[in-house]
Amino acid sequence: MKRKKIPLPNVKKVINLLGGLFMKKSFFTILLVVVFVLSIGAQSPPQKQSAEEMEKNLVLVDKPQAVPDSMRVGCETITADNTMALLTFISSDLLDGRDTASRGYKIAAEYAASLFKLWGIKPAGDMPSARGRFRGMTRGTGGATQAQRTFLQEVVFRETSDVSGTMKLDTRIGAQVKSRTFQSGVDFSMRSSTAESLTAPVVFAGYGITEKEAKWDDFKNLDVKGKIVLILSEAPGKDNPKSPFQKNKKLKEKYFRTAPAMRMARSSRGPSKIQDISKREPALIIQVQNTGKDDTIYKQLAATRRISDERPIITRPRRRLSLPGRTSPMGGGSTPVITITREIANAILESTGKTIDDLKNTIEKNLKPASINLRGTQLTITSTAKVKLVKCYNVLGLIEGSDPDLKDEVIVIGGHYDHLGRSGDYIFNGADDNGSGSVGVLASARAFTVNPVKPKRTILFALWTGEEKGLLGSRYYVMNPYSPIDKTVMYFNMDMISRAYDEQSFARMGRMFQFPGGKDLMKKIRLSDFLTVNFTKGLDDIVREANQYVGLHLFLREAVEGRRGGGSDHASFASVKVPYVYTMAAMTSDYHQTSDSVEKVSKELFTKACRLTFLVSFAAANK
Repeated sequence: MKRKKIPLPNVKKVINLLGGLFMKKSFFTILLVVVFVLSIGAQSPPQKQSAEEMEKNLVLVDKPQAVPDSMRVGCETITADNTMALLTFISSDLLDGRDTASRGYKIAAEYAASLFKLWGIKPAGDMPSARGRFRGMTRGTGGATQAQRTFLQEVVFRETSDVSGTMKLDTRIGAQVKSRTFQSGVDFSMRSSTAESLTAPVVFAGYGITEKEAKWDDFKNLDVKGKIVLILSEAPGKDNPKSPFQKNKKLKEKYFRTAPAMRMARSSRGPSKIQDISKREPALIIQVQNTGKDDTIYKQLAATRRISDERPIITRPRRRLSLPGRTSPMGGGSTPVITITREIANAILESTGKTIDDLKNTIEKNLKPASINLRGTQLTITSTAKVKLVKCYNVLGLIEGSDPDLKDEVIVIGGHYDHLGRSGDYIFNGADDNGSGSVGVLASARAFTVNPVKPKRTILFALWTGEEKGLLGSRYYVMNPYSPIDKTVMYFNMDMISRAYDEQSFARMGRMFQFPGGKDLMKKIRLSDFLTVNFTKGLDDIVREANQYVGLHLFLREAVEGRRGGGSDHASFASVKVPYVYTMAAMTSDYHQTSDSVEKVSKELFTKACRLTFLVSFAAANK
């Protein structure tokens, strides 16, 4: 199994995780302002599959075969009693919901480390310093002997709270300078990781597009480096068949959104104009929606959470964590984007005597760029926040490979250990999310240790911190791996693997991925044993083979080359071109609620999912 033959994958778990995806080099690496949160750039929907294609992606095993002797002993240690015993403690009230950098999480980390030590797993974390604190190691195994290491990899976070901000506009008209200030929480929403300020001139760059195929260049003779760029979303001629952006399907999908208007921006599904603009090194991009009304934005800013008798209303101060310094491996090179109202855009354009809709109509009518260098106009965007440093840990252990020629190559089995913590008397236990995936890592670790036959490649077991805060623990690891990251040949990710589908949740997934067949398809699938498996090209054969010994019903989704990952820790590995397999069961109404408790877990599905992890990883380690 040669890693270089497997292309960069990207499969997105559909959950609401936005924080941290826009960390950049400049000041606005730490500023993300989201107003009227919409999809940015090209976000085409999942491609609808034919019934025949769907059938090829289904793996339906009703009568599992006997596990081969080489893996049988380890597999048999993964039982419902063992997995549920581990999960019951990890999701108990004692751990206070395992919030990142909390006492409850640290107890959970010490618990996992003690199990690793008890089972004879070797430590793969940092080396303790003389003061008893943890000192990060250099990459690779040469910085310390195995005996000197601990099971904990320390990660330092920047914690930000009490964020507020302003957007100050200065416009020079003749000898007069007019100033106007917009407030966060009233005119826009601000998220920041520090207290800083940026001042820069503004240019209007039309729709912000350079597209040779459409013979269009909004940046011709326009220097935007270090400036704030004002653009319209999408492209000109959305409803005009004569538009050069209606020329073919590729251009339509790139520039005209088909996602619902209020969908949260998560990650690009391919090259976008935001990424193209970022290559010109602007200080910031401010965007006005091509269509829509300011009323919708103000209603969002003024919205309060509707009271429900079914769920508790929990309010707590916003707390954001980020990795200090240049530590994000997610790539993409995108400059942060603020989506603003037409009111603010018209104020910025005041010196031209035109409104944003005047300029839009001119472009639409002539189907030609109308970019303007707004001389005498500058914006100052300031954020204030309380900031401090906190620390937490990834838990890392390994079993060394048995083959002298292959043991330097690593298979990583991981899942995030953190959840949402507690608020007052309410505890977010996170049994499914992601106590279940964490137990999958632990159960696999024990299975590998007791199995008489050891894999050829090294297996590294990882419990990540900070996933709920933006995949932070796994991001840190790929920048500071146990061994050089190019020696990691596969990553297996488990996130929410313990809740069985019912008809409602399956129908929702079917609509999301545009499954054909409806009820006819549901009749073929045993929902109590159903998992989705996202994988990098070339790894599906291993999954299919392993499932012959487990008996799950699987839906396989191959990663699409060129898409960035998002949503779970596989994305951190995808960003550095590590192939992955990622399993997930049903997403239920208990997701991110205090009701995500151990009593609702499907013991049988959960145990089978853990066995699948062990068998797939064992096969990959020997391939």
